[in-house]
Amino acid sequence: MSHRYRWLLLAGVVVALLSGCLSTLPTNIDVNGPLPATLPPLAQTLRASAVPTLLPSASVTVAPVMSYTATVALIVATPQPPTVVPPTPTIPPAPTLVLPTLPSLSPEERWRAQQLDRQIIDPPRLYNTKRSELYWYDPVNQQKVLLGIVSGDFMVQATFTFREDGQPALEVPYEVNRGYGITALSPAVLERIRAAGYSDWIETFVFLTPEVQPK
Repeated sequence: MSHRYRWLLLAGVVVALLSGCLSTLPTNIDVNGPLPATLPPLAQTLRASAVPTLLPSASVTVAPVMSYTATVALIVATPQPPTVVPPTPTIPPAPTLVLPTLPSLSPEERWRAQQLDRQIIDPPRLYNTKRSELYWYDPVNQQKVLLGIVSGDFMVQATFTFREDGQPALEVPYEVNRGYGITALSPAVLERIRAAGYSDWIETFVFLTPEVQPK
């Protein structure tokens, strides 16, 4: 058998099978009635999809409409009265205080100002001491300067109270670098003596103590 006859035989078998299947299908089908038992599965699926599905009614909530009344506050600024600055009082100038000019004191006057209640001994009197300090008052620097130690007799020409210490004292004339065994004054002390206007003799003093006695 040739190849062509094989294809014709196969086509005839297919047509016979299709004719048998179509003869089994029902001719009258009620769409709304029950499905026949012979209805193929494809027809049942199509009918099920054709039935409309009712959705539950959705409740719509309407939000209440609120009414707002806007209140506008009108602020009126009250103008402030202008600030009145009081005039600055005029202060009269203070009167010029004129101090009296003090007279310039000489070295001698400054030294005398340190001698309170000075009493002159005339004629001068001899005193004796075992050991006393001999001082000189520097009128330029206004301080007492220790010159040395006096032992034995010395001459006194006045008594007074020394203002700085308030102690009684005896005024003693002294020859610079010669009297009472005090012969080695320092150059600085000698310079201060010359600056005060003295040269060979100066007035010195010793404090009156129990060791100092008149002769």
